[in-house]
Amino acid sequence: MAEEKLLYYRGFPLIRSGDTIFYGSGGDEFAARLTVKDTKKIADADVPNKIMVQLVPRNPADAAKARKGDFIGFYEALDTAHVWLTEALFG
Repeated sequence: MAEEKLLYYRGFPLIRSGDTIFYGSGGDEFAARLTVKDTKKIADADVPNKIMVQLVPRNPADAAKARKGDFIGFYEALDTAHVWLTEALFG
């Protein structure tokens, strides 16, 4: 079986399923979920435009640390997800 290569951003894997992108490792206490709410057409490609970012705890007892926000542009959303994730895991 061929090994699937993951895309990484700043040390954490990105996994896409439809309009949802998960950012973080499955074994960590938190992960980020980016949900594409709207896209815009650039050339012939649909590019994510409006994205909801959620910091999701693996343990329901940590629900107080969960965060959520809406962002314009994929980079802003992913960079925010990285900040929230690193603060939750290492801060």
